[in-house]
Amino acid sequence: MTTRPGDGAEALEAPPLEPRSAAEIAADAELDAFWLELSAQVAAMSAEQVTAAAEHGAPIPPLPRPPESAAERRSRLDAEFVERFAALEAETSRIEGERRALMAEHLQRMIDQRGDTGAMLRELASCAAVEVGLASTTVERRMSDAWAIITTLPAAHEAAAEGRITVSHLRVIEAETRPLREDEQLDAADRERVVAALVDTAERSSVSRLRSRAKQLVNDALSTPLQVRHDAARQRRRVEVSDAGDGMAHLYAFLPALEAYAVHDRLTQAARGKPKEDPRSFDQFRADAFQELLLSGVVPEDPHGTSGIRVKPMIAIPAGGLCFDGTAAEAEAAGHRFPAMLDGKVIVDLDTARRLAGEASTWLRLFTHPVTGVAVTVDSYTPTAAQRHALLGRDVRCRAPGCDRPARRADLDHTRPWSQGGETSLSNLAHICRRDHCLKHDSRWAVEQLPGGVLRWTSPLGQVIDDLPEPAGPVFTDMSRTRPRPPKRTGAQRRADQRAALERLGRWDDPTTWTAPDPAVLREWHGAPLEPAAHGDPNAPPPPF
Repeated sequence: MTTRPGDGAEALEAPPLEPRSAAEIAADAELDAFWLELSAQVAAMSAEQVTAAAEHGAPIPPLPRPPESAAERRSRLDAEFVERFAALEAETSRIEGERRALMAEHLQRMIDQRGDTGAMLRELASCAAVEVGLASTTVERRMSDAWAIITTLPAAHEAAAEGRITVSHLRVIEAETRPLREDEQLDAADRERVVAALVDTAERSSVSRLRSRAKQLVNDALSTPLQVRHDAARQRRRVEVSDAGDGMAHLYAFLPALEAYAVHDRLTQAARGKPKEDPRSFDQFRADAFQELLLSGVVPEDPHGTSGIRVKPMIAIPAGGLCFDGTAAEAEAAGHRFPAMLDGKVIVDLDTARRLAGEASTWLRLFTHPVTGVAVTVDSYTPTAAQRHALLGRDVRCRAPGCDRPARRADLDHTRPWSQGGETSLSNLAHICRRDHCLKHDSRWAVEQLPGGVLRWTSPLGQVIDDLPEPAGPVFTDMSRTRPRPPKRTGAQRRADQRAALERLGRWDDPTTWTAPDPAVLREWHGAPLEPAAHGDPNAPPPPF
């Protein structure tokens, strides 16, 4: 490849500099020496002296900085990335909020106008779709969703528009609160209370944990008991298939939650036992096991692979719901609204929980704190089966920030490593999934366990995140007092009251100190005074004293 004159690097060369005279060179050298001397003087001054000099207009040269180390450069770049990423997420939420408000405003404008709202919406959506290259149906759906969110979830829309929560948080709130909006018997105040609680949770938790929390809050607020809703939904169980292209298809099964998770767990355990030389991935083996179990009843390449599998889902069941003498619907109507929880994130109906409890060969009692709802355990030097069960009940999920993986599939990690003197006790153990476990040991993240099972994580950038254990049972709160608390009295006031009481007691013992009764008080107690009776009258009333 050849280049012509004027092309390539020759065209980018700067014009030659003009030669400088000796006087100019000497002046520049003198100026450089002046700035070096001034910098040395400023470096020797205190911070207050530098501030005072700057306020009087003195020139303050930039102080020389030590060269940045590799660790400092990494920390600076990491902090810049996190700050910029968070700013872009907040800005994305604000832009999305503005777009949502724009679409809802114009849809409301068409609703308020006379005529066919659907036709006007299609017309406006088609014009916008042509401009941005989208389908008109997509624009219509976005406008309808935006109007529904703003009109039914104003608090969540406002939080997302201000950048306090992300768009993903808003989508979870919108999807999980849909049953609340469809419940005609639910008061608007109760619906707003649940949405406000979810917004508060979204501001300080991840999307996956928000979804788990939303299921519990929505279930508690719905007017129809869970058992009734579960029985109705169970009638709609089905299996569907849809074409996915490339000779593939999606097979969907709408099943009760317990059975669906049990099926998935059985497939997972079968995939865990696949030979190491098997080239199939974990997901591929699980998919093959699924289809072979349905078609032939065996796992591929392992006819006896599932014969010994026993699914043991962890379910937390409140004792009040089991001991109630009545149906599940009557139990919920009586106030036993705390449902059984599968892996701490899937709600299970009470009839299924009772059936499992009745079929269980052994029971493990797990007592919870009546105020915090956190599982109460006994310390032990070595990990025992009871200790592992107690930690499962306390942690429920991975305790790393933002992670929502079930605790039964996580590692039981020593918060303070065993090699550094960490004890094998409940106050030094927590469930952390394998990914976050490796991150804890292979990165600059630090974690300490506070009283009550609280894990305090510190990021390499200095961010502090406290991960609190989820309540494993009902939580009791203090009721407001019917009467105001008495005002606090100082020690001098209490001693003065004591002296006054002693003086009153002393006067009571001495009849000479008794005061004459007030006539007004006597009239109030006994009415008007009686006329003195004739001497010797047998029908005269007795005197009042």
